[in-house]
Amino acid sequence: MTSEEIAELDERIKALEPELHKAHEKYETLVEQMSELIKRRYPERQEEAVKSRLYEAYRKSGKTLDFIIDFIENAPNEDDFWN
Repeated sequence: MTSEEIAELDERIKALEPELHKAHEKYETLVEQMSELIKRRYPERQEEAVKSRLYEAYRKSGKTLDFIIDFIENAPNEDDFWN
């Protein structure tokens, strides 16, 4: 490949970078919008995901359900806990 061909390719690559960046930003914006719409359209999915995550943590913990519920209900305020 000649130096002229390499220079031409470098110029074309450099010219495409801003377009690619702009397209990526548009993509990210669309993904955020879609995510928000799906959350609003299917709120039960979010609740089910929380339930599933809590159940998995409970199952892996080896603690009794009563222990976990008591812990949650009587836990200190999060701000107080870290101070």
